[in-house]
Amino acid sequence: MLELRNNDLILREFNISESEFQIYISWVRDIKNVQTIGRLDYLLSMDYQDIREYVSGLKASKNDSFFAVYYKDIFVGTFKIGHIDWHLGIGDVGIMIGNEQYRGKGLSSQIIALGIDYSFDVLGLRKLSGGCYSTNINMRKCFERNGFVQEGELRQSLFINGEYCSHILYGLLSSERIIEKNKSL
Repeated sequence: MLELRNNDLILREFNISESEFQIYISWVRDIKNVQTIGRLDYLLSMDYQDIREYVSGLKASKNDSFFAVYYKDIFVGTFKIGHIDWHLGIGDVGIMIGNEQYRGKGLSSQIIALGIDYSFDVLGLRKLSGGCYSTNINMRKCFERNGFVQEGELRQSLFINGEYCSHILYGLLSSERIIEKNKSL
């Protein structure tokens, strides 16, 4: 089973126990979580089997890598490298820190860093993209700390907490990642 590690942080191929799957279902049913990841569609009438099929589809896909995130052996969230276009060498990243106790502790930045290394060094991708809503300052800082550049803004395209906000789009080229790593030496 594929594992990516950084000290107490482990990204493991999404192959979780039934009790962990119940936790995952509670996360995708929690309005705070789905607002954070901008996926209000998760609150629609998806039952247990729909969610199970979605996860099975991700696991079987040749264009997606889906990971369970553990911190100090506690299941805290998920990470996905998705919609991989092998011909163009591009993919997008997404994070959900479902366990509220672990938000705002810098885990997302560490998760993204592991995902960048895996995407560029193992998968051989040349570009990653990601996004978040404009008022999600922590996620914006996370992208920027990891070298992502703002590439666009979809103005007032999301409705969060009763207000319209923008969807900020980020991108990172593998060549920029190398430059960023060299700058810190």
